[in-house]
Formats: sequence, structure tokens, C-alpha cells
Amino acid sequence: MRQQPFGKARRVGVIVPLGEEFEYVRAVLPPAPGQLVDGEQYHGFRLPQSGVSGFVRVLSDMGQAPAALTADRMINRLGVSLVVLIGTGAGLDGAVRLGDVVVADQIQEHLRQAKVVPGAGAPLAVERAGESWRTDARLIDHVRNFGWLPAGAAELTRWRQRAAARRPGSGPAGPAEPQVHVGALATGDVVVAAGAFARWIRQGNRKLVALDMEAGGAALAAHRNAGADLLVIRGISDHADEQKATWDAGRGPGGARNAWRHYAVHNAAEYLVVLLSSSGFPWREGAAPGGAAAVRGAPSPWLPVTLGLAGEHVLHADHAHPHPDHAYPDHAQADHPDHAHADPEHADGAEAEHADDDQHLHDVLDDW
Repeated sequence: MRQQPFGKARRVGVIVPLGEEFEYVRAVLPPAPGQLVDGEQYHGFRLPQSGVSGFVRVLSDMGQAPAALTADRMINRLGVSLVVLIGTGAGLDGAVRLGDVVVADQIQEHLRQAKVVPGAGAPLAVERAGESWRTDARLIDHVRNFGWLPAGAAELTRWRQRAAARRPGSGPAGPAEPQVHVGALATGDVVVAAGAFARWIRQGNRKLVALDMEAGGAALAAHRNAGADLLVIRGISDHADEQKATWDAGRGPGGARNAWRHYAVHNAAEYLVVLLSSSGFPWREGAAPGGAAAVRGAPSPWLPVTLGLAGEHVLHADHAHPHPDHAYPDHAQADHPDHAHADPEHADGAEAEHADDDQHLHDVLDDW
């Protein structure tokens, strides 16, 4: 089997929640033609100035579950050592303006395990619980200090100048050049377009600077797979308030629609390229596909197996994604009585099929 030098070349898996956002990202990261890997479409890319390469995957839907499944697949099947989640976000801090970029140093799933109870003077009240993850300290240290390095300062200046030239003409007053904010990101499966709810979210943590819908899922996958890091970069396109629809419908030069969303995602994607191309970026070495991080015949470390209804075969989570609305069983293949003793001939055939799958994966990656 040919070996793909994943440790040095293909390191990054980029998750883009929406097809609209992918149109903006692909203008910055020109992708190779899409290729199917285990029935899912991925787009390869390479940054010519640095040699960094990787894959882009557009989610099937917004939310935590699709992001978690895709991040887990990228780590365990494609062997990436860095997962990047990129797209639009909503600003929660008054200092965060449209077009600014937020890099999450902490991810807080604000509605996780919340409890709805009768309210005092109101029909309902929500008791918070939540779950939090921190971005690897090496990544955040590099982001925070990058602008103070001579080369970093020059790159960020050029990035701001390019962004200012693209800024939509109609919009809020303020400096034309975007800023980078490093701070806590709220995440949850709710589209927020009400200022009162946005303020309620921030009451739980005054350091929250932005809001999205996918970071918690990607963070859980990275947390369960110690060989990979997660970097969440969001371009701010609204403030999760009553003006969201206005900014979403904003038009740019020539009457182009979604001007602020386009501007925000383009800024975030260009900032990502600047970071990944920088010297001293703290890469973590990952494992090649089919290696230790993707052991065939064993489920992903955090996604349990799904059993066939007839009990005649097992479909592992690293082969196909269960629908996010389906419950996951809490037992593993080895605990099921129907699978206590495998047929050796069947096992040999399965191993040959898995080897063919791995060869196909390597062939696809070589094509990129």
C-alpha cells in the first residue's frame, strides 16, 4: 500500500457549515474537484506559499451533531491533526463589529443539559448547566502573539487593508479595517435573532464575545481524540438581535446579496490562510489514515457502533454516519451475544474489503 505523508503535508480539515459559506471560502482556498470518501464529499486544497494542505467538508446541516460527526471522521479516518471550523458568527460583545474575526479560546455550549422549570412571575425559567472546552494553549498563544512578530504584523496589516477595500458600502459606522478578537464563544443549536435572548446568554458569562451553532460538536470530537486540535474562527455577520435579518439581506457593490455574510466569511478565511502560512505555527503531528487513529474493526473512541436491525452485520460509526436525530445505543459490538464469535471466513473477507477501502482512500488523496 502506498503511504501518504500526512504527518508533513495534509494536516488540516476545514469544516464549513453552509453551502453559501463554502462559496465564500472557496474564493480564498481554491479547492480541488470534490472526491467521495466513504460516501461523503471532500475538497482537497493546498496553500502554495507554505505547502500546507488539507480538506474542506461542507456539513449536511447546521448544528452540533453534524459538526461532531464530521470532525470525528476527519481525525480518525483522514488523519488530520488540526480541525478548523469556519463560517459566520454573531457578535455578543459591543466591541465586536460586523466583519471582525473571532478566534475562540473557550467554547461554551450554553444550553447543554439545561433544565426548564416553572418561573417566578413568568411561565417558564431555564436553569443553566452547560459544557465548556478550551482551545489548546499553544494555538491561542500563537494567535495572541502573532501580530507582535515583525512578519506577523506586516501580514495582518495587509490582511486588514485588503478587507477594508472589500467592505460593503452600507453598514454601521466605525473603522473600515476589521479586528481580530480572541475570546469565549457561546454555541448551541438555536438561531438567535432576539437581543433579549442574546443578552441572556451573555449573562451566564460576561466574557462571551460571539455565538455560533457548531463549535460544541467539533470541540467534543477533538476532546475525545487527543491527537488533534480544534481552531474555531468566525466572521461576524450580525449581533444576534432584531437587525439580523437586515444585515443578512444587505447588498454590496453591484447589488450582490448577503454582502455582510460574504464579507465576514471572506475575512475569516483570509485570516486562516495567514495563520496557517505563518512560521512557528504550533502543529500537532497526526496519524495517517488507516493507522493507529483509524483502527478498522473498532469503533471511534466516542461514537458507539450501530447494530443492524436483523443482527446480521455491524455498521461502525467510522463507516457511515447515523442520522443525528437517531439515538445511539450504549453497547459495543463485543458485548452483543450475536457477535461473540465471528466467522473466520467472514472476518477474512471483511478485512480484505477494509483493505480495499483504505487503498481507495489513499488513491483519492494521491489524486489531490
